[in-house]
Amino acid sequence: MNRPGILPQLHYTSAAPGPDGSGFRFTAVSDSVPANLLREIEQLVGYEPPPDAPSRPTAGELAAFPTAFTHSTLSDGSRLLCHSVYTGADYSGRYGNFHAHAVWLPSGAPVPGGRLPVELWHSPSWTAATPASGRPDPLPELLPGRHLDRTSLTEFAVSRADRLAAFLADVRTLLTAPDAPQLIMAEPEPHDVMQWVALASAVLPRELVTTLTFTSYTRRPLQATQQIIGIRPEPGSGQPIGSDHRYRVYDASSPRTQPAGDDRWAAVAARIWRAGLPQLFATAAALPVERTDDGPFDHARLAAVAAAECVALDSTSRAAAARWAHRHGQGEDADFWGPLLVTIAEGGGGDQQRSAAEWLALAPLSARLARIAGHSAADALRDDLRSALTDLRETPLDVVLALLELADALSVPTADALPVLAERATTTLLAHRGPDAHTAPPRATGTPTGREDDTGHPARQEAIDRGDDPAVVTAALGRHPAVRAAVLGALDRAAETGDPTALAAVVRGALPDADLSTTPHLRMGAMHWQDGDDPVRVFHTLINEAGPEHRGHPAILRTAHRLVWNNRTLTTTHARFLVNELPPDRLEPSGIEAHATLAALTAPADDIDAPQLAADLLYYAVRPIEPRTRSALSLLALAGRIVDDTATPGFTEQAVLLCRTAHPLEEAIAHRVGTAIAERLLSSRPHPGELEQLARSEQPALLAAYQAVAAGDTIRDRLRVSPSYLASCYIHWSSGRSLNPAWETTRTALLSDVLRPIVRKLPPETIAQIASELERPGGRWAADFRDWSRPGRIARIGGRLLGRKAVDPSGPGPVPPGEERRR
Repeated sequence: MNRPGILPQLHYTSAAPGPDGSGFRFTAVSDSVPANLLREIEQLVGYEPPPDAPSRPTAGELAAFPTAFTHSTLSDGSRLLCHSVYTGADYSGRYGNFHAHAVWLPSGAPVPGGRLPVELWHSPSWTAATPASGRPDPLPELLPGRHLDRTSLTEFAVSRADRLAAFLADVRTLLTAPDAPQLIMAEPEPHDVMQWVALASAVLPRELVTTLTFTSYTRRPLQATQQIIGIRPEPGSGQPIGSDHRYRVYDASSPRTQPAGDDRWAAVAARIWRAGLPQLFATAAALPVERTDDGPFDHARLAAVAAAECVALDSTSRAAAARWAHRHGQGEDADFWGPLLVTIAEGGGGDQQRSAAEWLALAPLSARLARIAGHSAADALRDDLRSALTDLRETPLDVVLALLELADALSVPTADALPVLAERATTTLLAHRGPDAHTAPPRATGTPTGREDDTGHPARQEAIDRGDDPAVVTAALGRHPAVRAAVLGALDRAAETGDPTALAAVVRGALPDADLSTTPHLRMGAMHWQDGDDPVRVFHTLINEAGPEHRGHPAILRTAHRLVWNNRTLTTTHARFLVNELPPDRLEPSGIEAHATLAALTAPADDIDAPQLAADLLYYAVRPIEPRTRSALSLLALAGRIVDDTATPGFTEQAVLLCRTAHPLEEAIAHRVGTAIAERLLSSRPHPGELEQLARSEQPALLAAYQAVAAGDTIRDRLRVSPSYLASCYIHWSSGRSLNPAWETTRTALLSDVLRPIVRKLPPETIAQIASELERPGGRWAADFRDWSRPGRIARIGGRLLGRKAVDPSGPGPVPPGEERRR
């Protein structure tokens, strides 16, 4: 039995015949090594020399044969450390012999002395021969080798810089993924392989290092069970292995660089090794992690420790270091913060520019960075800030605000950036305004609220696409007065064309206590009123709310008008108030003239204020009105004067001319002016000459209106009771037969459809009175009427011929169409 404290050992070589046989066999085994493991151990201690090695090496050549040093895990969880060397000829003189000296460690047992497996490379405790006694010599401990020092390892790390980060990332995968590929290290010397293992061992926590298996050399890598497998580079041998997904090959003879992937922890670990500071791995292991999911491979913690030792880092790692330092930094420890801030400020690390993540991480450290303002590193940070602030349109909004905070701390001017920042912040507030957030309180149904998307800001979708966060904007507005003022100004300008109520609601959501004294449009949008309030009075209240310095500005008038009448119809009555109370030179630029014009042109035919509104618009117009619109307004005003009997003679001819220039004329206006003319011409005291102008006009709308009025109940009732009026209408509708087809159609329809049915029902004495009235003008009017009114076929023929006879126009009433020339 082995004594306590004595390591269990095994020796394996080709030996002379003995009790256990001859050839390759275990020649010395400690009693504590389980016998059932010997066959498994035998597969791990074998050795084959390189194929190009001399077959009969001299004593000097033997030293050049590679040493196979392995750390393996056995099936029962125990471990095996084995040192195998080529010894040349065996006891029989046959070449090909080797000697393996191994130490067996039970499951969970550490290497005595707390050594790492890699530290036993070239340990003086290894022997190259079996003890003469046939039993292992007592071995209380394994002494460390002296060939892997920090200086040589740093030099090796620098020489393998192009693949170091990728290797460390693969080592991490070896220890965290059960199906990770084995790593094959093709190096000229096993010592180089062991340097790779030493680099990996230094970056790993001790509890993981003891599980990392390796061999410094094997001739058959595809049969090796270790995680890191050392081989000698052999031309053509690497391709089959390299194409196998079960392996990752690092070939020292190949110029190909291994990609590092996105393992940031490995990238920082590689930088630390190249800087010759492997002690930082132990320092980092004693600190809290940033991400618990990463455990011992926490990138941020390692980056912060590296930065505090002035190790140059890339932008991603600087950002991680800043985040870790902000959350876990060691108080006011100058030895920690000073170098860390300088390293971060200097930048570099192979990056052309700082990433958005780095700017975000630096912002919380702005006060600390201000303390190194006099350091040259701060100048580098200021230069980077100025460059980043030159174009902010595509920069994420939270990054823009971080830049602003850093610029303020380091006294970097930001005046040029504020307009862009304000624009971005404004679009973000508008983009994320929804039906349940940032909406106005309930208002009267007559109060405009606008559509949810009607903010007048076209860049809303861009802000949504960028993913700008409104919470970031709200926080920034509270911290930066200049940004707040700029955003309020931008929102106020947007309110000039957008929805002032909705925009005011945006402000209330982001800045409930905002001072709106310099934003008149938002101030008006924030007002409330009731359904029953007089719109004109509300309009003036809004203008007063804007402030005396803005009261008459066209934009203010336009906003006030939209607030009151955006969702309701502007009546002609209200329009007249606006047109008559506001300065004439403000009507057109404010847009009120256009709205009032629309109210006039679209007013119903019975709207009593429409004609006077049209007259007011024509009177107060400062700039020329579009010709068609002016003609339509003139017709509307003329209709009012005709109704009021203030129109000057010739109004029919004037209306005809205006109808032609107002084409296409609004139906209500055409009906109104036609009705006004008809009622005046069919009155008991018509204006002389007006009917002839109407008959000659060939205006369908005017003639239709005349026919409609004439066929109405009012005129029919008058025809039934007034023989003189009926006689006058008979003369009018029987004249002008050759003027034009339109008048011919109109007059014959009036004779047959209006006049004849009434005359047929009149008593003989009334017919006689009408004939008497028709005798006054002279001519054949009375005789023709008697023929026309006589019942029967002859009378009907006479009626058709009546319009073709010459007439004597003398008598009461206006001169019928065409009769002046007959005289």
